[in-house]
Amino acid sequence: MHKILEGVYGVQGLGVGRVYVITGDDGLTLIDASVEGAERAIARELARANYALKDIRRILITHAHPDHSGALAALVRASGAQVYAHALEAPIIRGVQSVSYKETALMRVFSRLLGIKGMPPAQVDRTIAEGDTLPEVLPDLQVIEAPGHTAGQVAFYSPSRKLLFCGDAMTHFGRLGLPLAPFTSDMAEAKRSVKKLAALVVETLCFGHGAPIVRNASAQLRAFAARL
Repeated sequence: MHKILEGVYGVQGLGVGRVYVITGDDGLTLIDASVEGAERAIARELARANYALKDIRRILITHAHPDHSGALAALVRASGAQVYAHALEAPIIRGVQSVSYKETALMRVFSRLLGIKGMPPAQVDRTIAEGDTLPEVLPDLQVIEAPGHTAGQVAFYSPSRKLLFCGDAMTHFGRLGLPLAPFTSDMAEAKRSVKKLAALVVETLCFGHGAPIVRNASAQLRAFAARL
């Protein structure tokens, strides 16, 4: 695993979809779950850091797309972890509602090229919303609603650590960008969410796609929001 901050790591070796690990006294918290089958790479990475899947206590899902929730069911089976997700995403994770984007033939080809398979149904143990705090993960970790890419996408923010996990509210491939349009339900709302997140004080910014920004993320985030 790649160390981002003390107690915060990125899982390496995943084909698509970032997974982050936060260590705690009671075990591990994962943010997102990558694609179906990624549990094997996650297990290998945890083992290199002297952890195992059984050490995962909870999994926080930013949004219910297959590249963020595909391995969730397998990880829960292996660990017994509790799953946290927004109420609008929970029915998709549970398999009772379809994903929020329209699956066209082009998108299916794109998904196959990226190795995105399906999203086996998984449990959701706790629904989360704007204003919730998750002290069991980090003492001041806040849930921030960041819709647009999906209706119930959330970000996770620690003010004391100036640390933001933004899911797919933005991408980072050399520079900040908006989420991929074909997979985004409401791009105007996505832009509003970027501007909302830009109001936060952020030193370290972790994305669902693209390398984290580990220093002075606020300046880049505010400049990006100003261009929208």
